[in-house]
Amino acid sequence: MPIGHSNRRSVSVVPRDNTPQSLERALKELKRKLKKDDFYKEMRKREFFVKPSELKKLKKRRKKTTEGNDLGNENK
Repeated sequence: MPIGHSNRRSVSVVPRDNTPQSLERALKELKRKLKKDDFYKEMRKREFFVKPSELKKLKKRRKKTTEGNDLGNENK
């Protein structure tokens, strides 16, 4: 097993028969399951490598803005 793939999830869909309607339904169901499993969000996140130091900076910046300290309208 490759390193880093220990939490691998499996999503599968089986079409009922070989008709085009059944295949379309299976594709819709697969897309729905992938969306529910946050697959697309994970793919977007892994599209580019982000250095650990950059991740730390992003988390710090997000925490600061969600606390309300850096909203920019404090002195106005």
